[in-house]
Amino acid sequence: MGILDFTIKRALPAAAATSITAWAGITTANDDWDDYFFTSSSSNTSAPSPTTSDKEEKIVILGSGWAALNALRKCASAQKSVVIVSPRPHFLYTPLLASSSVGTITLRSACEPLRALVESAASKATSATFVRADAREIDVHNKKVYATTDSDGMGLELSYDKLVIAVGAQPNTFGIPGVQEHGLFLKEAEDSAKLHAKLLSNLEKAAALSHQGNKYATEIDRLLKVVVVGGGPTGVELCAELADFKNHDVVKRYGTDISDRIQIILVEAMPRILMPFDESLANVAKEHLVSKGVEVRTGCGVTYVEGQDVTMQPSTPRTATAEQKAEAASKAKSEEVGALVWVAGIGARPLVKKLAKQLGQTDMRGLKVDETLKVEGTNDVYAIGDCALSGSPPTAQVAAQQGKHIGRALRDGIDSPFKYNHMGSLICLGSNNGMAQFPDSGKFNVWDAIGASNLGANANDQRGLTGLPAFVIWRSTYWTKLLSTSSRLSLASDWVKAKLHGRDVVEPVLKRAATLKAPVESFGTELKRNNTIRLVKNVGAIATDPVAAANDGEKKKKRFWLF
Repeated sequence: MGILDFTIKRALPAAAATSITAWAGITTANDDWDDYFFTSSSSNTSAPSPTTSDKEEKIVILGSGWAALNALRKCASAQKSVVIVSPRPHFLYTPLLASSSVGTITLRSACEPLRALVESAASKATSATFVRADAREIDVHNKKVYATTDSDGMGLELSYDKLVIAVGAQPNTFGIPGVQEHGLFLKEAEDSAKLHAKLLSNLEKAAALSHQGNKYATEIDRLLKVVVVGGGPTGVELCAELADFKNHDVVKRYGTDISDRIQIILVEAMPRILMPFDESLANVAKEHLVSKGVEVRTGCGVTYVEGQDVTMQPSTPRTATAEQKAEAASKAKSEEVGALVWVAGIGARPLVKKLAKQLGQTDMRGLKVDETLKVEGTNDVYAIGDCALSGSPPTAQVAAQQGKHIGRALRDGIDSPFKYNHMGSLICLGSNNGMAQFPDSGKFNVWDAIGASNLGANANDQRGLTGLPAFVIWRSTYWTKLLSTSSRLSLASDWVKAKLHGRDVVEPVLKRAATLKAPVESFGTELKRNNTIRLVKNVGAIATDPVAAANDGEKKKKRFWLF
């Protein structure tokens, strides 16, 4: 059999079958078959559906995260006019923020242009529009949303038939003085860029000072100390990425004199890290971090931040007595740090608090919703994702499922109870290591084959997996969750480049400052440095005197010839 025959008869069919299988697997994993074969999301066909009417229904979706984008994709259909309102012009793939903050991947791979996603929805709906604005107030009685395009208050008024609030949450500093002013966060794309720039800037400063021997030893140690507050999945993944960056890239680019002095400290107020995971898995993660040089402090909290100083003390429960609090305060210590990264929790955004108060709700952590995810006390207003108090944890997995549920409900015109289907928890520990915890349904006996151990009192309830298999599952799962082929190719390329050539150590340019002094040449050299060019102070005199202009032209020619 020749090469051509082999390609036609075997290679091409095998490649096609593999591609179709991969597409089917990704579609199944993401619960997206209704994108291709429409079926009603509810068996209740007796309820009236607006899709059977000629009236166009206007749907306004506030937000551009997991919940909002999945709602957009599913509700886009005939007789639907959809408007997405968000101050952020992109969808941010939050599980990749820790990787982008140390240059493992580029932010481009973690961001999806929002207009491209809206354009795709517009092909199915009557219309789909993106409005870059920040929602400030909601009038549920007159069904209007008031937004501003910028901080100057250029106002917009948007009417709706159905409103979906999916604005997410913001970092919660718990009122600790100085955190908001001096801390770094990891919630938005710009947070990742700021952290990346801060880390590289501190490395460069420390490397420069190290040429003076021990003269600036104290300052170097401060610059190279990174404190991460929050022992949840985000904090642990960030510490793992920082440790890999230190052990592989800093030692290569800056030498062991710098890498050996880097301190990575993970601070958690609870007795242990990774509270959503089983305790045995959390202990494995802690041992892994410690083996990579990360100092893990549990039962410790930050109480005050002032400039470069961070004050920490033993944490106390809410029921602690005055004596216990005084004893903890007596053990408080201050440290000078180069970077404080706050990933300790989330809180409601101002818009959510304002609406909750307006509706008479007392819990300001979010909007209380019923079983169909409709905001209590309203008609035709839904809240999904981190801004909703639905009884489900504030995770991307929950937000995505809620977004699809509401999108299908709006598409079909039928409200139905939301049921969260927990698919498991994943975390990346760096260095080709990961950790996974999955519910064991008992339908497929594959856990033993890949080495997953039993967890908890009920041996058949949960399964845990660590090491390379969990790392492969983490990467492959999140890779399939990306919303476009372009993003998948970009992410895969970043992973390959980081493996072959190391992480990106180019400091992000966050703010451009003027570096040129007038008058200058087009290539930035000051005019006085080039003696073939004469600096003319009285331009008007030459322009109005032809003789002077001619003489000046002759002088310029002579000077050029002499040169």
